[in-house]
Amino acid sequence: MEVRIAIADEYTLIRRGVLSMIMNIPATTKSTYTDTKFTVTGDASTPTELLVLLSKNAIDILFLGFSLATYQSPNPLSGMDGVLLIKWLNHKYPKLKIVVLSPYKNKLLVRMAMEAGAKAYISRDICEKTLWRTLISVTNDEVYIERELMNSLFRNTKQDNQELTPREIDVLRMLCKGLNLTDIAQQMHLSNKTVSAHKLRAMEKLGVQSDCQLYCLMAKMQMFDIAI
Repeated sequence: MEVRIAIADEYTLIRRGVLSMIMNIPATTKSTYTDTKFTVTGDASTPTELLVLLSKNAIDILFLGFSLATYQSPNPLSGMDGVLLIKWLNHKYPKLKIVVLSPYKNKLLVRMAMEAGAKAYISRDICEKTLWRTLISVTNDEVYIERELMNSLFRNTKQDNQELTPREIDVLRMLCKGLNLTDIAQQMHLSNKTVSAHKLRAMEKLGVQSDCQLYCLMAKMQMFDIAI
C-alpha cells in the first residue's frame, strides 16, 4: 500500500527535516509494516502553494505547520493558517489526514487543532520513532497526540475554563509575531475595530488588563513564540 504525504511549513529547514526523517526511518522500525510505502509527493510554504499541491495530487497525509508564510491578496485563503486553515482543509478535503507539526505545546491549541479536524498533533522536537508512530496511527485512521502533550491535556490549570475562539487565538498569535492591529486586520480581512474586539475579549477571558500582562501570560503559557 502506498501512502502519499505532503509537507507544509513556512520554514524550508523544517520541511526538509521532516522529509529527511521520513526517508531515513531505520529499517528495524519499519519491519512490521513492510507492506506500506510512504512517499513524499511535495511540499509548500504558503497556503496558496499548499492548495495548488492538494488540487494536483491525491494526498493521504499532510504534515501541516501551525504557521505558514501568509500574505495579503484578493484571495482570503492566502492569509489563512493555524486553526482556521485546519478547519477549512477538513471541510474541503474530508479524507485528508492532517498531522499538525507545531512549536506550540499549549494544551488549548492542541485541543482546538484536534477539534478543528486534525488527526494528530506533534511538536518539532520529536524523534524518528515518534514520527513513525504518528504515520502508522493516522494511516490506520487513529488519532495520535505526542505523549508529553497528551499528559498535559489532563493537567488542570486556571486557564482551562477560558475558551478562546479560533479568531481570538489567531489575533493573539499574530500579536506575538510582532504585527500591529492594522496589519492583523489586513491579513485577516477584518476591520481594525473587529480585531481590537477579538483582542479585548481574549484578554478578558485570560484575566489580563494590559498588553504587558498579556505578553507575560503568553510567555508563561508557551502558547506562541514571542517576537523580540
